[in-house]
Amino acid sequence: MMLRITSMLFAAALLAQPAEAGVMYSWHQTAASDTMPPGMNLELVFSDQAVKQGKLKLDIFASCAQGGSCYDGQDSLLSLRYWFDRDYGGASPSRINYIDYGYRSRPQYYSDMISLDLTFLPDGLLSGSISANDSNSDFRMASTGSIFTVNWAASDEGPCTFTIPECSGEMGQLRAEVPEPSSAAIAGLGLLAAWFGRRRRR
Repeated sequence: MMLRITSMLFAAALLAQPAEAGVMYSWHQTAASDTMPPGMNLELVFSDQAVKQGKLKLDIFASCAQGGSCYDGQDSLLSLRYWFDRDYGGASPSRINYIDYGYRSRPQYYSDMISLDLTFLPDGLLSGSISANDSNSDFRMASTGSIFTVNWAASDEGPCTFTIPECSGEMGQLRAEVPEPSSAAIAGLGLLAAWFGRRRRR
């Protein structure tokens, strides 16, 4: 009886959990560049609806810094994160040149911008062009097919500074990531399986 009650509580908890929001695409290097440091990362999360539509074109600016509206008026791009891993000898690498357009947040400074012109390919890859600037770091990339090339990477803090325009050339793909089930979901499914197993033995 207790197992049955516990299983039903887990099932209710699973149903109450919100669905995983959006689809994340992450950077996978295919060719390094002599002028760029290692450890580049890029993660973009799009709404399910945007991915289903197959194409997305966005130009997001911090117009509120110039007296315009602070609402960007879109719900297709849920987040954009870009950074380099730099090991300073600590327990984990530090993130530098960090751009973080968080979930439904907005660019804050006058030069902040995100520009996307993308096609969602059927094999879980992206093609098109991406650029972003948060007034501290800046990058631009465009693809031939599904292979993107970084055309520009710069930052106030280095290692690619605004005085080194040749910091470019890394190549890679943006691939859709398969979300992993949560531990609560796994535990709940295990208890449900045990409950059905007991019922069959009876």
